[in-house]
Amino acid sequence: MELERAQEIHRSADQLFDQQAVEQSIEDLASKVAQECENDFPLVLCVMNGGLYLTGQLLRHWDFPLTLDYVHTTRYRLASLGKDVLWKVYPQNEIKDRNIIIIDDIFDQGYTLEEVQSYCVKHGAKKCTSVFLIRKTHDRKKADIQPDFVGLECGDCYVYGVGMDLNNHFRNLSCIYNIERKVTE
Repeated sequence: MELERAQEIHRSADQLFDQQAVEQSIEDLASKVAQECENDFPLVLCVMNGGLYLTGQLLRHWDFPLTLDYVHTTRYRLASLGKDVLWKVYPQNEIKDRNIIIIDDIFDQGYTLEEVQSYCVKHGAKKCTSVFLIRKTHDRKKADIQPDFVGLECGDCYVYGVGMDLNNHFRNLSCIYNIERKVTE
């Protein structure tokens, strides 16, 4: 998508959650996850690229020992409709006997979480805890899995900002925006 088209779409988008709501949600998530995981010496797995923003913000609130790593999986491949999960990068740290915190931007149908969590379990993780900034509520087919922690909820709309992208633009925004129509190009 060309920059001009992305800017045009952004100008007509609705703000779903402002910066204050996002920051409060992240602070609440950080506190809840810390209460459950701070004594686990967890391996934090950021799911790239969407989970980068949330991971960075959560880390600011945690003062317990942890190991940071990332995975790069994708279902969208620069499109707005998901396909099978494609692994681009696997974790570099040992997973066996570790407590894992999987962090991603949005829980939509759950297939990415299902894939990453399955990988961790197959490689000997003791426990997997999943953290998402936002969960979509809809009646479309979903994987048989639910996140452990979710900050915000939204309907079945196209959302971007705070790590989520509009055709690879605007992941850096501190507010979450939505558009009702599907965006393709």
